[in-house]
Amino acid sequence: MKGTVAFIPEGHKLEFFQYDVPDPQPGGLVAEVTQTNVCGSEVHKWKGEFGRRGIMPGHEMSGIIHALGQGVSKDTAGAPVKVGDRIAPVYYTVCNRCDNCVTGNHAGCINRVMGAPHPDVPPHFTATFATHYNIKPEQHFYKIPDNVPDLIAASANCAMSQVYWALDRGRLAYGENLLVLGAGGLGLHAMAIAKARGARVIAIDGVDLRLAQARRFGADEVIDLRQYQDLKARQGRVRELTAGKGPDVVLEVAGIPAAFIDAIGLARNGGRLIEVGNISGGLTAPIAPSMVTFKSLEIHGVATYPPHYLKKTLDFLTQHINRFPYLELCDAKFPLSRAAEALDKSERKEVTRAALFPQQA
Repeated sequence: MKGTVAFIPEGHKLEFFQYDVPDPQPGGLVAEVTQTNVCGSEVHKWKGEFGRRGIMPGHEMSGIIHALGQGVSKDTAGAPVKVGDRIAPVYYTVCNRCDNCVTGNHAGCINRVMGAPHPDVPPHFTATFATHYNIKPEQHFYKIPDNVPDLIAASANCAMSQVYWALDRGRLAYGENLLVLGAGGLGLHAMAIAKARGARVIAIDGVDLRLAQARRFGADEVIDLRQYQDLKARQGRVRELTAGKGPDVVLEVAGIPAAFIDAIGLARNGGRLIEVGNISGGLTAPIAPSMVTFKSLEIHGVATYPPHYLKKTLDFLTQHINRFPYLELCDAKFPLSRAAEALDKSERKEVTRAALFPQQA
């Protein structure tokens, strides 16, 4: 059986390759990708900000088990699995041995491994803009709950798990004010989780669709960047909405350096800042370190998450599936053959979250 996988050789260019679908390794499995999403990091890849020699896109996915490797009968949480079951995998592996892993910070694993530099490298199917996906023996994967559709489960294994971990890392508590910079997929998931734990949520964005979605995903207040065009104006509005003190926690998921500068300026004295959105090494932000010093800020950088957070996220979805409009989150759908169009529309922010369906023609 042949399968297809995508590759970005340079900015704004996409190629497809075909290979024989490999047999699963002992202790691993091969899945058919039923849905994969255009995450913010895929947009960075599409823009050429990652991978000087090219990069394989795709990591958010839901799928069904195509073939089980020798010895595999349960998911990572111990639930029985069989061919045809729906699953969501963590898209990387951690070593469980380094200093970070043994102290519980698996998200900071020194030996974390994800993907491959080019699809020619066996087993070829190591990113999810593809018809199939190879799951290694040490890779976490979890059975998708029956009441969680693929359309929602696909984003669990990156965006949602990452902000779940980020809010825990920032110790967001009941009754606190959370300010979210950016109402894309990451931001909307964070708003729902924060609202469910009893926080008060304020969202900042400058796109009508995203501001409307923020309201539906739990934002108590929204701030339109087009109405508050400089930092001083935004600071004034945020203070008005937080009884003059500023937010307890600021989550930056806009993914541009200017948003990090805003986050420092908007956080209250003694507040916590969680930086998730800026992942491109070539983009920098000029800041005065004294702003951090004199405000006594706590800053947490978050990339990925401890793998077991995927199970926590799927459990959250099971409990809150009808509370928030998750079915509206992927507002554009494409077959894999139109992945370049999905990436382009995502870059131009014409869609909130684009979904690809690799099993479609």
